[in-house]
Amino acid sequence: MNRAISEYVAEMAATSERLTGSRDLNEILQRLAVRTQELTNAEFAAISTFDDKGKMERFIYTGIEDSVARRLGDPPVGRGLLGELANWDHPLRLDDLTTHPASAGWPAGHPDMGPFIGVPIRAAGRTIGSLYMTRTRGAAPFSEADELSAAILSVQAALSVASALANERNGRLVLFEERERIAHDLHDGTIQSLYALGLESDALSARSDFPEDVRIELSRGVDRINEIISDIRSYITMLEAETPEGEPELGRDIAFVVRQLVPVGVDTVVNITAAALQELSGRDVEDLLYIAREALSNAIRHGAPTRVAIDLRQSQSSTALTVQDNGVGFDAEHARTGLGTVTMRTRTDRLGGELTVLSIPGMGTTIRVAIPRRGTDE
Repeated sequence: MNRAISEYVAEMAATSERLTGSRDLNEILQRLAVRTQELTNAEFAAISTFDDKGKMERFIYTGIEDSVARRLGDPPVGRGLLGELANWDHPLRLDDLTTHPASAGWPAGHPDMGPFIGVPIRAAGRTIGSLYMTRTRGAAPFSEADELSAAILSVQAALSVASALANERNGRLVLFEERERIAHDLHDGTIQSLYALGLESDALSARSDFPEDVRIELSRGVDRINEIISDIRSYITMLEAETPEGEPELGRDIAFVVRQLVPVGVDTVVNITAAALQELSGRDVEDLLYIAREALSNAIRHGAPTRVAIDLRQSQSSTALTVQDNGVGFDAEHARTGLGTVTMRTRTDRLGGELTVLSIPGMGTTIRVAIPRRGTDE
């Protein structure tokens, strides 16, 4: 190992500069994956995080083209050697990763990898994540200097990742508390006020001393108030809906929502590509998950579909979530705008995206939200 200490110090300084200025966990992980690739001359690099039980929560990679990632489908879930490192407290360097007993291979179309380094990211006495770097089979193996660079990086990564994890978990707790408060205020305040207004309007509509046209308008107003109350109750139900424990994960949580909302007998197709998950923050996931839940709920309650499809994919400029059903559809020109639709548009605006609602009577409904790519060019 002939590298001077000054070189490692310079690398550490460059890494610190790279990590400065971001509190978003996904962005930090993406930067660390790229930095891992740079420091070790790896062809492919990745970083994962583990929960308190050692289960892989996130897997962010670099080096694999988006088209290849889309063909591979869902990101790794921590089986084989990747998950094995959750139990390690020191680096693992291999000339050929397939020779390790924990190696589980890879799906068809995956790059054929050989040289490998895995370095645990440790904080508070446990492994909270891992760095991975590989090269294609037949390439030069990694050196001791590469391993040391990766080990130093893992120490720097520990502070950033642990801090971002804590911020995200605290933010999620605040979000749950805010949901409960909003649901309570809507139920005890807004609905009760609307209900009282509806009763008053209904009583006025029955008065014989009012002109007929006024009574008709009052009656229509009562119907509209009842529709609004129904919308708000549906929204409260959605706010209070059970969600999986842990950090928001779109792939996992979409499946959870499907189990909640889609009845037996309705065919469901879910296609979420690994590349599209890479750049989404926890806030992005929360908003997209709400939009998907609202779209599915509307499809099941009003559309009577036999098939629903949920698709998340990435283009050069955007990440798009599409929810499609083959139900009865509706006439968009004459359909009323409910609270759910308003909230979907509000969340889309917050994402900086564009919401498209396309429905054809007798042929179903498609709801698509496209948000700008969040990634960096590093």
